[in-house]
Amino acid sequence: MGFLAGSVSFSRFRVVGGSPKRLDDNLMEKFRAQAVGKQRVMRSDREEVGWIGGRHLLDREFDAEKNVILECLHFGLRIDSNKVPPDILRAYVQMELDALRKHADGAKGAAFAKLKKAAMQAARDRAEQEVKEGRYRSQKQFPILWDTRTDVLYYGSTSATAIERLQSLFRDTFEKRLEPITAGAAAYEFAEKSGIERRVESMRPARFVPHPDGNGHTEVFWSTKDPSSRDYLGNEFALWLWYTLGEESENVTLSDSTEAAVVIVKQLALECPWAQFGRAVMTAEGPARLAESRVAAGTGKLPRKLGMIVTRQGSQYEFILTPESLAVSGAILPPVSEEAEGRERLEERVEQVRHLGETVDLLYHAFLGRRLSSEWQADLERMAAWLGGGKSRGTAPVVTPESESVVV
Repeated sequence: MGFLAGSVSFSRFRVVGGSPKRLDDNLMEKFRAQAVGKQRVMRSDREEVGWIGGRHLLDREFDAEKNVILECLHFGLRIDSNKVPPDILRAYVQMELDALRKHADGAKGAAFAKLKKAAMQAARDRAEQEVKEGRYRSQKQFPILWDTRTDVLYYGSTSATAIERLQSLFRDTFEKRLEPITAGAAAYEFAEKSGIERRVESMRPARFVPHPDGNGHTEVFWSTKDPSSRDYLGNEFALWLWYTLGEESENVTLSDSTEAAVVIVKQLALECPWAQFGRAVMTAEGPARLAESRVAAGTGKLPRKLGMIVTRQGSQYEFILTPESLAVSGAILPPVSEEAEGRERLEERVEQVRHLGETVDLLYHAFLGRRLSSEWQADLERMAAWLGGGKSRGTAPVVTPESESVVV
């Protein structure tokens, strides 16, 4: 399950307070105490949440030999829900109402309202009984890889609800918090290590193209709920990467003296940060090379998803990146070595996941190194000139035979 086979998707979290030093049976006992099925009282929303062992949906076995791989804990979270589908509940109400009306022909006004209230209660009673019988029970699992060496937890979901369940159960089990590693959080951490955190605190979104109203507006609407959020830096990173690959070099030099060869592939989704020009999704082998992609970016749209092939230190990864959350979806990892067997194969996969996460971080840090330096103004001017070439503000992209463009 999860990170040990197949494609990989994850959002990442920092374990506040650090990871356990001893990955032994005492730690496994904490998982067992909060394993799915241990709760005697179901949540008010008819959900039960608990840990699973990581091999499959029904695995509730925890032991260090199985769950500990290279200082990482591999396990999972399961959410069991018992909810009647709304369409079925509505059908039950109508069926009960039809049956009651047969005995109250021509009921109107207050009489009809009374019948409808009785029908709704009868439908809820029927649904409640079916829930108790387990008729609508669904089970969903989410893989987890907890790297205790770096205090980073990889979670196989980007759903807000699934993330909320993880954070709550993690706090109850280990008395520690999980903080999302988003573009903004990563920027604050990067700047703090460099002693320049005030630059992140005081920065505002870059203005790559003029606002159509000419008012100097630079807000990014998907980052305005939290005034301290700098997650829009992820969108700027994606645009900077697009520009760099197309205009300067296909290789990005990283802070650890390695290089990453990057190609934007298959998908490029852009959205207007001012909520004026909508969203454009380009689907093609090389979406960043399409003229309509540049036209969309020229209207001020910023990348919100992009498909990438990244090669670093001999390892190649293909995945979709959500820039503001730095979340990875559908990542195809390199094949495990043919000579690797048994536990060696699992260890190699864990190292690949670590290497992919590290590579994403190093690419982002390469951008932050420019964004937080005195060289950024020159970069911004070059990118603005690049976006200004041949743009047509407010014009919908033209669809070519080699691409599929969806504008919302």
